[in-house]
Amino acid sequence: MTDGRFLVVTRVFAPGRSALRLAMALGLLTTAPDALAQVYDSAARIDQLQPASAGSPFPRAEGPRPMFEQGAGVATRILGEYMLDPLKAAVVGGDGTETPISLVRHAALVHVGGHYSPRRWLNLEFNIPFAVYEQGDASAAVKGEGLAGGTTGVGDVRVGVHALPLQTRKLSVQLGARFWGPTGTEAAYLQSSRRLFRTELVAAAMGETESFLYGCTLGLAPMWFAGRDGDRLAATCAAGVKLGDVAQLALEPHFAAFAYRTHPDQATLAGLGDTRIAVAFEPLASLSFKAGDFALALAGGAGLGDAPGTAAARGMLSLTYATVGHASGRATGDGDRDLDGTSDTYDACPDEAGPEERRGCPDKRDEDGDGIVAGDACPTQPGSRSDDPKASGCPDRDNDRIADPIDRCPTEPGDGAGGCPRFARLDGKTFRVTPPLAFANGLEKLAPNGVAALIEIVRTLRVNLNLRHVAIKLGTRGATARLTDARAGAILAILNEQNFESNRYELVLDDARANGAIEVVGTR
Repeated sequence: MTDGRFLVVTRVFAPGRSALRLAMALGLLTTAPDALAQVYDSAARIDQLQPASAGSPFPRAEGPRPMFEQGAGVATRILGEYMLDPLKAAVVGGDGTETPISLVRHAALVHVGGHYSPRRWLNLEFNIPFAVYEQGDASAAVKGEGLAGGTTGVGDVRVGVHALPLQTRKLSVQLGARFWGPTGTEAAYLQSSRRLFRTELVAAAMGETESFLYGCTLGLAPMWFAGRDGDRLAATCAAGVKLGDVAQLALEPHFAAFAYRTHPDQATLAGLGDTRIAVAFEPLASLSFKAGDFALALAGGAGLGDAPGTAAARGMLSLTYATVGHASGRATGDGDRDLDGTSDTYDACPDEAGPEERRGCPDKRDEDGDGIVAGDACPTQPGSRSDDPKASGCPDRDNDRIADPIDRCPTEPGDGAGGCPRFARLDGKTFRVTPPLAFANGLEKLAPNGVAALIEIVRTLRVNLNLRHVAIKLGTRGATARLTDARAGAILAILNEQNFESNRYELVLDDARANGAIEVVGTR
């Protein structure tokens, strides 16, 4: 607008111009102009921030979320943001001098969003921004054109639909689209006079380990290539470090390139009609705290670039509630190597046992993953609690409920003194039985001590898998065939009662041994 004295032009003054030129020199839109002079009805908007869906642990990038097999995932988030100088302009006088002004010097927006996953592989989201405060330079001439800040309003309704064709803890891929409805308020710089319905294709990759999480998101409005006013190409990557179970620190650089309508007498970018490209670069740092299903996050950073809506400084505060119907990890058919109840597909630590609330990972101070941190006598070997401080948290290889450090026979189950068997001890590959295995009164049934000794032998073999096979030699010298068959049947009956695998033993009738003498010897 001009009346012979001055002209009001929405010209973006980019902070950090040298850094932007360096980025352009590396190939990021090397033909972008130094400054973008725009007519007012171009899409000079301040609500360019597109938050990630409410279930993401990052402000802008899509990140890993809890997985589930049944029920649904639900998340809601309220995000407040403050922007410093998101939209600047210049008053050009009759002598050609330019006086910079801030159309919007201070702005406060509130984003209300929700996230719903009716299936593990499907994510639905919505977001809508509200301008609750704007303040800018009160030039009368600028006011006359309705260009001054200081109004409130509502932004575009944004709805997203996304699918996850690949979903594991360490890598998930999400593909989908967002749709922006033209519901924004022009006077609050949340919409332009050309009220366009926009579509943005979205691709994201994300994942996490025990202490690290990441996410990268690419958004592309297809009409950006046709130079449609206000469409954008955006990329955001985030990397975070978990600080225990309740906090997270993350860095999140964001880059965007916008297509904008310009004055017809200005040079244009080849292939984009009467539009130019404006760019923005905003690195953010965020710190979040989690308590149950709630999370509180703080984020902030500076902005570089010549795109309207690029704030010189941006700060954010968000409150999120997120939950899932039935947590993953109980899925069937996926395997569970560490036997912690969380299936390998969804276990962030598939080789280390840990509780479900830590996604299958042990406490960082619990190196062996046995759930015992303080007073673990064997910190690198998983075990169970014990009243004896020398044995608490230590393994029990023979499963006789006496931990190895205080078990005199750690590889032979027993209820005798010091955890040793009462009758049958393993000596190399041979069992020494005291008193010797014998039949009661020389008949066809084993004596009670003999039955107990044979049961101890079976229990010892079950925990010593390196001794794969034994021969049970039964002396038959001087015994009748009927008596020998009855004795062999008595031995086999005891082994069958103990459900001992038949491929791990053989019964040998030895006529070189005394009548009824028994010896158990390992063969391999």
